[in-house]
Amino acid sequence: MRWRAFLAASLCAAAVFGSAAAARADVSVDAGAFVTGSKSDVGGLLSVGIYKPPVIPLGGEITAAVQATGGYAATADFRVTAASTTLGAGIGFGSLGTPGGTRALYDVILAQSVAPHFAVEARVYFGSARPTTVFAGLRLSL
Repeated sequence: MRWRAFLAASLCAAAVFGSAAAARADVSVDAGAFVTGSKSDVGGLLSVGIYKPPVIPLGGEITAAVQATGGYAATADFRVTAASTTLGAGIGFGSLGTPGGTRALYDVILAQSVAPHFAVEARVYFGSARPTTVFAGLRLSL
């Protein structure tokens, strides 16, 4: 009798936790421009979703940002979506706007969906002892 209760509880837990995992890879790519002070550069972002509850419009992702001139950032971001607008924030490290120096940084995200799988996205990267860097681009979610 105990093994049946254990089996039922295990199946319920697998259904709950399994439904939070995406059936397909939650991957997004951005292409756009970085602006730090009076300097601008092209670059892109690659984001991989790590958590998305089945009903709540909340998600977590790991994002890598790369500038053409060599700056980079790696952040863990949390995003909330209401209607077609997404707000988010994250923390990580990188050298965006600080050539030759890797430092802690934070980012704030604002995105607006414009079509299925497409959004216009803006990110602001900032932190202590580093200049603020703004990214604006088009996001494709696969």
